[in-house]
Amino acid sequence: MNPPPLDWQYLTSRLGGDLLDYQPETGSTNDDARAHALRGAPHGFLVISDAQTAGRGRRGAAWISPPRRNLLCSIVLRPSLPMEKWARLTHACALSVSEALESIPDLPAPRIKWPNDIYLRGRKVCGILVESVADSRGGFVIAGAGVNLNLTSGEFPHDLQETATSVWVERGGQAVSREAFALTFVERLLVNCSRAEAGFTALLADCGTRSFLQGRRIRLTSNGMAMEGITPGTGPEGELLLRTDDGRLHTITSADFVRPAGEEFPAAF
Repeated sequence: MNPPPLDWQYLTSRLGGDLLDYQPETGSTNDDARAHALRGAPHGFLVISDAQTAGRGRRGAAWISPPRRNLLCSIVLRPSLPMEKWARLTHACALSVSEALESIPDLPAPRIKWPNDIYLRGRKVCGILVESVADSRGGFVIAGAGVNLNLTSGEFPHDLQETATSVWVERGGQAVSREAFALTFVERLLVNCSRAEAGFTALLADCGTRSFLQGRRIRLTSNGMAMEGITPGTGPEGELLLRTDDGRLHTITSADFVRPAGEEFPAAF
């Protein structure tokens, strides 16, 4: 497979030249978007690339993608929400990726694994990294997404063969337009960013219908402590709720290694 580079001229025509930065290769689209935002880039400014050399996920984990296969992008958001509610935008971003995937024919229903991964048939297809920055203008948010679109089964690293997937794999070898997917994702994210400000309860409900974890027995670590229980869903600000075997209901705002029970934590834990 030798896919073409992104058609950045088409993306520019749809988004506007002042809302797009395309790079054939970059270190990190999140870092690039941050630099643009610090220079005053507006709400909705998109950084997109065919390849990253220093892509990352949460907790600094590497995000590896062969060139010209996947969606690698970051968007500048300038929400009117108070900063303490900016965590809502992770849920808005996850829902937006899910909705963009749902626009593709012949694809299994996407599921959101709290708070920032998207799964197809139990395998990860997308990772999301949302970063907040405070500055003299009131701050901004960078919403980054790496979505496995046209990655073939043989291109996954050996250690991800059983846990990751792509749209190409799930559609039996049918490619998808990266440009069309990017535009749908941006459109939905801007809508859902507004919903996060007014209508977050409904947005959370939409995430809940797509939840990978709700009603399941899960394991996680929070503040260095391993916990296990059943999750009934999320709290009013998107916190993960976990009912442990002693009957206590815990509200989890930050966690590592969230797994369905039975899956082991990484050996490094």
